[in-house]
Amino acid sequence: MGGVVGSPVDEAKQREIKELIETVLKTFTVQYTKAYGIALLKKIKADVNAQPEDWKLDQRPDSKPKEPLKEGLLTKQGAIRKNWLKRYFVVRPDYKIEYYETEEAYRAKKAPKGVIAPCGYSVKSDLAKDMVERLAEIAEKMGAQVSDLPQPDKMPDHCLEIHHYRRRCFFIHADSDQEKQEWVKVFRQCAWRCWGFENEDPVANEAFKEAIRRTRWELGRWGYWSYGGTETQILCDLIVNELNWTLLSDIFYNLKGPWAVRWKIRNQLLKMLDTMVSAAVGPALKAMETAIKTLRGRIEPMIREKVEPIFKVEEEIKEKIKDACLDSINPTLSEKVAPRLAGILQIMISPMTDAFAETRNVFEKLIQDLVEKVEKDNGFGSRIDAHFRSLDNAPHSYWKMRPAYDKTDVMEDPLWVLRQFFDDIHPWSLIYEAHGTLRTILDNAFYTFEEELQKAVEDTPAKTDGAAAKTAIEKCRDSVQEKFSQDAQKATLDYYKSIMLTIILPFLQKIVNPVCKPLIEPIASAIPDAFSDIVDIEEMFDDTLEKIVSGAIETGMYCG
Repeated sequence: MGGVVGSPVDEAKQREIKELIETVLKTFTVQYTKAYGIALLKKIKADVNAQPEDWKLDQRPDSKPKEPLKEGLLTKQGAIRKNWLKRYFVVRPDYKIEYYETEEAYRAKKAPKGVIAPCGYSVKSDLAKDMVERLAEIAEKMGAQVSDLPQPDKMPDHCLEIHHYRRRCFFIHADSDQEKQEWVKVFRQCAWRCWGFENEDPVANEAFKEAIRRTRWELGRWGYWSYGGTETQILCDLIVNELNWTLLSDIFYNLKGPWAVRWKIRNQLLKMLDTMVSAAVGPALKAMETAIKTLRGRIEPMIREKVEPIFKVEEEIKEKIKDACLDSINPTLSEKVAPRLAGILQIMISPMTDAFAETRNVFEKLIQDLVEKVEKDNGFGSRIDAHFRSLDNAPHSYWKMRPAYDKTDVMEDPLWVLRQFFDDIHPWSLIYEAHGTLRTILDNAFYTFEEELQKAVEDTPAKTDGAAAKTAIEKCRDSVQEKFSQDAQKATLDYYKSIMLTIILPFLQKIVNPVCKPLIEPIASAIPDAFSDIVDIEEMFDDTLEKIVSGAIETGMYCG
């Protein structure tokens, strides 16, 4: 590689690197095209078979925060000079993080000094421990002793890091440990909820995620992989990871010379590889998008015309898959999974029950605040919806929801213990799903309350009569509370099933997929040629396995 002083990468290695980049892109292209047809069929199937869910609360149609989720002054390390400067941080409703020179600059609507898109990032709160672990990992990869490596600079007290293993990292410190921990939780929510995909087609988004998963499987990388960012960033990360696993680890381990020289060569190589990978991924993604548009135009009319025959073919093939594989799946399910279902469920029961109790308290407190306001103001005034702002913002406010979130956060330690057996568990992703469940039910409760209240005050003196306004509020509150209780129970059960499936399915797939693959391959010949772009034997096996596991989970829940 030209430009790298003392480069250990000769022409043969360069060819290997280019070939591996091409291999990953070709594999992903095949998987993405296949996944798009399957995802389109699923969407059409969902549209055809759509059934209203048995929710008692009305579903808010646009459940998004309208105002910043958190603001405050922090100190950030500069990217180039590494100096520490005060900056005013604002967490946007889309979970991106802006920072301004001052609060006054933000209030004056000036452009931010920078914007952090945290999708794919993690937030580190114990930097001393994390830096030691990172040094040990680097030393192992490069065949060095930790003592040979320069020690990292000492960070200020109350410091956190918004970290990514390939992209720019952000070091930030607060004025107290309590303030730091508050920001850590908010930044972690941002990293979990920030949306990075640039393609607005939901079918393409689902196909992309499935193609990433299947490409990793084709490359022999089983298990969970945490990723995030734009499509380009994610695909680049996937390729660089594969280069690290197959080629770069040996190159870095065998570098010679003083540590400073080896480190410089390593960083130069990584920079040049990033350039190579980015140069390959950009055009490849554009070509894929063009191919996908052509594919959709060709297959969507056919799917809509022949949707019933397609469904019939799928069901017939799934039955054949089940008959062929059940004897290979059931022993693993009964011996390795079923005995642990009760323990997994036990981790979640009290935290979710307590969290919904706290969420209900948030609802009741804000409704009581509204009662007191209309009594004081002698009615609603000319616009009743002017009173809804605090209700609409509450489900998206970390501070309002914190008592409920704290109840679910206690699941972290027991979930880490489960990793001894189910090694694909990522506790915070499961906990953030719980947060999302709580947030959705509360948001729907306020939305239902607002809809009912506006109807209840029609043709009443509630606009100018505090007593009438109070009566209307309390009547609607009681109605919504009953619906809240029923939906909370349903949402809790749905959460239990979803999380248990998330924990169990990847573990089981790693064991049974290699065993079942030769069993299902002959069944693929039963797929009619006309449906080969949209009906896939591996996808139907995944669906069948998921259905079997879901049945085992439900049996375990209701029998345990």
